[in-house]
Amino acid sequence: MSGVECLSTTACSSPNGVVKPWGGFGGVYYDFRNFGPIRIGVDLRAGGLHSNRSASSSSGGSNITSAQTFLGGLRGSVKTPIKWLSPYAQVSAGYTRSNVTEPVNGSLATSATDATPPRTYDGFVQYEGFVGADVHVFPFLDVRPIEVGIGNMNRSGTGNGSTSIGLMSIGAGVVLRFGH
Repeated sequence: MSGVECLSTTACSSPNGVVKPWGGFGGVYYDFRNFGPIRIGVDLRAGGLHSNRSASSSSGGSNITSAQTFLGGLRGSVKTPIKWLSPYAQVSAGYTRSNVTEPVNGSLATSATDATPPRTYDGFVQYEGFVGADVHVFPFLDVRPIEVGIGNMNRSGTGNGSTSIGLMSIGAGVVLRFGH
């Protein structure tokens, strides 16, 4: 997550307001249409991210960043001459609930002892594009050695702090296949 505005009286501990959370996602996809070597489908996924600090703090404690995300989108995969490899791309949009923005409740830090204003959760509209590849191991099991995503979160309500957060992700996973 990048572009987080650090509005407390202390300077941002991270250049450009960057937070690097980690976490996991689960989901389902269904490819329903073929166009030559291309299969078109839908993808639904949900998950959570967590960081032990915020963009304005180098320490943990109560100053953690977290996000819960629900996304849905369109997906396209390509049959390749290499039977065990299936690259794909998808575009997803959805909702994220996160406390990444600072501060909220309209309050700024007022003194050195109150350097971190209270943070609460805000709603964001999120959109993200993903590319990756699945490697077929068994008829029912694929390994996803890499998936890369890039996108944005925009605040869906009112409040102070960042209203647009840049997203970049990298991940790996396991895919269980049914009905292939």
